[in-house]
Amino acid sequence: MATPAFKKFVRPDVPRPGVVTERDLDIVAAVLRYRFSPTSELTRLVGGHEDVNVKRLRKLWEWGYVNRFAFPGIRTHSEFIYYLDSTNALDLLLRHARIAEIQPQMAEDVRLNREADYAGAVMRGQHMKLGFLQHSLMISRLHFMLEMSSRDSKNASKLTAWRRGAELGGNKVEVPELISRRIQGTNQYVWEEHDRRTYRLPVEPDALFSLSFPVGRLSHFCYEADRGSMPMADMLKKLRAYYHFIKRQQKHKEAFGVHPVRAVLIETTDEARARKLMELVQQAAVIGEGKHSGLFWFCISPLLTAPADNQSLPVPRYLVQPGLVLDRLWALPDFSLHALADAENSFRQ
Repeated sequence: MATPAFKKFVRPDVPRPGVVTERDLDIVAAVLRYRFSPTSELTRLVGGHEDVNVKRLRKLWEWGYVNRFAFPGIRTHSEFIYYLDSTNALDLLLRHARIAEIQPQMAEDVRLNREADYAGAVMRGQHMKLGFLQHSLMISRLHFMLEMSSRDSKNASKLTAWRRGAELGGNKVEVPELISRRIQGTNQYVWEEHDRRTYRLPVEPDALFSLSFPVGRLSHFCYEADRGSMPMADMLKKLRAYYHFIKRQQKHKEAFGVHPVRAVLIETTDEARARKLMELVQQAAVIGEGKHSGLFWFCISPLLTAPADNQSLPVPRYLVQPGLVLDRLWALPDFSLHALADAENSFRQ
């Protein structure tokens, strides 16, 4: 029988025969770990020759162990992004002792991916799902940079814990209701918190991770991927919830099992959006009248995704310089720059 013709977006009815290799298992395990991962990141995570990895990804897709989609463009589509939507992938990892057990959340993520049919959604142009996928890829990009920089012997920091998604969900915090009051004799208003009326706000980070440093120092960070689509009124509620949850009530100790939280990292789309958010976190409505806070650190995506220097082809900086996420590129509202290794509010084991 002739080998079925390969099509980029439609699996062949009869997959080409082959044997699952150790590299295949590395790939499937990486997709499980990241939930959504583009080809360029996967090939670097797995290591080895890029062309070989691309061929193995294609075979895994043909065999149904992974699924994939590509964002449509004007002239061509993006690179393929891979995810799991079949429990066959989990069974494969279990059978080859790559996972100790199929945890409920693993199976749930696979089920949700299958029901969402992201590959079909992209083809149909379902933009709400496309926004979710872009958001998820921002989270995966940060994870990739932290993991790859940890592998570099030149970096003193190591990624010791990474959590995202459902395991961080379900947390809420009681915050006082805000009321505005005009200062007598002026047209200026101040925000005040009502002593008795409160309401509940969710606190669900996009990711929570820990970095270890020399001499047993450990720092914990929350991360928010902001695509610029959330209205400022909703962002104010989100930031206010973080401040009360972490600074005022310290509920992160019980909810996340870490202390202290060094910073809430917010990656956003561009400088204009970042400036608006930096102004927002200084408002009394977020942190209280006359107070200052260094809890929120900001970074803009172009610092990570701009083309790297000295490359024959355009390659995003973060792919060839993943360690830059550790550098002094996180800005506070006073425009001071900080690195993730900065030692204040760290914990010694």
